[in-house]
Amino acid sequence: MRLVRERRRAENGPAMNSFAVGKITPLLVGFTGLFLALVLGLYIGSSDYRPILLGVPAAVGLFLWFGTGQWFWPITLASSYLGGTFPILGGSFTPFQILIAIGVGKFMVEDVVMRRVSFPKMDRSLLLALAGFMIIMTGHGVLDRFGMRFLGSHVWGGRNYVNVYVGLIAFFVVQTVRVDPRIWNKLPYLALAVTSFDVAIATVTTIFPALIYKIYPFYSAVGPAGISELLTGHESLGERIGAFGNFGYILIAIILASVPIWRLLTPGNLRRMFLSVLAAVSVVSSGFRSSIANFVFTLFVAGYRDLRLGVLTVVPILAAILFALSAINSAVIPLPKQMQRALVFLPGNWDADMVRDASASNDFRAQVWTLWWKDVFPKQPLVGRGFGFKSSWADPTLNRPGAPDYYQQMVEVGNIHNGLFASLDAVGIIGTLFFVAWNVILLRRTVHVSFDRENPAGFALRFVALQLAVPILAFWLGAVTLGTFLPGQFAMAGLFLRLQRLSVPKPASPITPSQPPLSQRRRTVAPV
Repeated sequence: MRLVRERRRAENGPAMNSFAVGKITPLLVGFTGLFLALVLGLYIGSSDYRPILLGVPAAVGLFLWFGTGQWFWPITLASSYLGGTFPILGGSFTPFQILIAIGVGKFMVEDVVMRRVSFPKMDRSLLLALAGFMIIMTGHGVLDRFGMRFLGSHVWGGRNYVNVYVGLIAFFVVQTVRVDPRIWNKLPYLALAVTSFDVAIATVTTIFPALIYKIYPFYSAVGPAGISELLTGHESLGERIGAFGNFGYILIAIILASVPIWRLLTPGNLRRMFLSVLAAVSVVSSGFRSSIANFVFTLFVAGYRDLRLGVLTVVPILAAILFALSAINSAVIPLPKQMQRALVFLPGNWDADMVRDASASNDFRAQVWTLWWKDVFPKQPLVGRGFGFKSSWADPTLNRPGAPDYYQQMVEVGNIHNGLFASLDAVGIIGTLFFVAWNVILLRRTVHVSFDRENPAGFALRFVALQLAVPILAFWLGAVTLGTFLPGQFAMAGLFLRLQRLSVPKPASPITPSQPPLSQRRRTVAPV
């Protein structure tokens, strides 16, 4: 009888356990919800919303840690495309920085502490180039106390140091975390979703400026045209919206990562051709000449990848399209002012306000470059001056055209509007040489990816290659700094190296004399 009772208990054990779990789980969820409802009611009743506003990001962070699984890192990298910050947290923290901080903790707990991690071998030339300019930047950071007051710093610039080192951590961690290669193929679509979100926010706040007061406390990337209307009381028809340019740039990169460029003109790819036109219209609608430059660079990088020197055939096609737009604007119907602002570098009959705006932008660059070249660069030409600057130059009253020290402020805070000068300013001639070597090595690798069907993450690899190559080409003349450029490049470079290893075929093991010839061996199916 005793054996019979034990056998029945063993047979009913799993059922009893599942029954107990089914009863206890709803009770725990109910009590947790009741507790949260009481806490929320208490704070709402006392009109103290700060704990609630801080608790929401904390809850989102816990969900991302425990609820996303292997999707966490694609989501994190996609967040680098968000154009705004979260003022709700009391500081200018980007979503990418927040998620990287969560990801590093997740990596240390799950991959380092819980199980051993084998760090991949990296190219020595890349590591040498990386060490060359990062050692100089770290030296500036130590002297500046990383631009943070709680470290005893007397200068500002801590945000740039944080940005760079967050990206550097991502470079190494992304190469090590365990993610199914097929999940990385969703990264391009996540990036497109993120840029679409920015487009929606910018569009809504441009059409309805009053919503800026409700959205800005939670997300800062509101429409600049709406802000201009709130400040001046006049509707702006020519304000630039960078979110449209980012959306078009990501969309054309997805298209060219999925199909060779020469196949876009075939009848079987009409849908991709239509999406390419949509991407081009979005880029021109942004009003930024830099967005058009990114679009053109994407076409040329993909063209060189697929056609090598045959990419030169793309030049007359692009020239014909651009001059056709100029002719339409001059002789048929005027284009919207935002489009004219982006195309004003072409000859044509453009809107006078847009011509003056573009000329003012050129004059601004000339003034800043001259001032930096004469007064700042000669003081520390070899190693630069890092990111630190005196807090007096952060006075918002100076940050407006026409202020007496406007150009001086732009130079002091490193807003030089030229990638090459920004690099020389931060790490000097020596650091810039290492930085150039780092970019050249990456660029050579990105233009040699192929449509490898054996790589399970081939689509993501080609997309990431474009996301590396185009910013590298555009950086040297663009209005970016190392503090804003390096975080995204570090993360994408780490992912590119990770995915590129999947394309390297593993060497076949030699057949020993005791084994039968390959033709006589029985075919077996590998376990999944």
